[in-house]
Amino acid sequence: MLYFNLISLLLVVCGAVVLGLQTPHIAESARIYPLVLIVLVVACSAVVAVKEIAGRAATEPLDTRIAKMFSAPLSVRIRVAGFVATWLVYAWVLSEAGFLVATTCAIFASLWLLKIRHALVGFLSAAAFSLVFSILFATVLFIPTPAGPLDQLLTQAIYSIQHKGTQHDH
Repeated sequence: MLYFNLISLLLVVCGAVVLGLQTPHIAESARIYPLVLIVLVVACSAVVAVKEIAGRAATEPLDTRIAKMFSAPLSVRIRVAGFVATWLVYAWVLSEAGFLVATTCAIFASLWLLKIRHALVGFLSAAAFSLVFSILFATVLFIPTPAGPLDQLLTQAIYSIQHKGTQHDH
C-alpha cells in the first residue's frame, strides 16, 4: 500500500508540474489561481508522502477495491492507465490545441475508455460540455482559456454578438 500511495502522489505531483509548465501561456492576471492550486497540491502531496513514509511500519493491508483493480483483467488495467494518461496528456495538449478541442477530446476519450454505449452521444456530450464551459469562462467568469483556432472563432462570435447592438447605435 505504501508504494501504491507514493506512486499515486507522484502522479498527482507530475500532473501539477505539467499544469505548472503551461502557466506561462496563461495571461499574467489569470496565473495566480492555477499557481496557488499547484503549490497547494505539491505541498499537500509532500506532507502526505512524509506521513506515509513515517508510518510505513504500520502498513495497512491493501484496500479490497484496489486489490481488485490490480487483479482485474489486463484490458481493465489498460483502460484505467489510458484514463490517467488521457488527463496527463490533456494538460500538455491544452495549450497547443485550445480549450475546446483538448477538453472535448479528453472527455470523449475518458467516456470511451469507460465504455460508453453510444460513441456519438459521448462525443456530442463532450463537445457540448466544452462549448458551454468555454462560453461561461469567457462571458461570466472572465477566465482566459488556451485558445486554438476553434476557440478564436468562438471568441470572435461572442464579440460580434455582444457588440451587435452597439453598432446600430452609431
